[in-house]
Amino acid sequence: MIEIGKRYTLVMLELTEAGYGQGSIGVTVTGRDGNLIQVNGCEVINTASPLFHSLVDEEGKKAHFAKLAEGLY
Repeated sequence: MIEIGKRYTLVMLELTEAGYGQGSIGVTVTGRDGNLIQVNGCEVINTASPLFHSLVDEEGKKAHFAKLAEGLY
């Protein structure tokens, strides 16, 4: 679930001379309307676009791996 006011890493596909690659940037979600999310108060990203890859919750990711590590020791 995408939360307004939360910081994420936005990953998009980009066309380069070598083909498609991934580019990422840190963003804060400032609005949402269906498949459209507004980031940093000015850009609108269509999450249904074939070029949209993912929106990674870095804090959630760290917490998840910390829990996994606790279970291993």
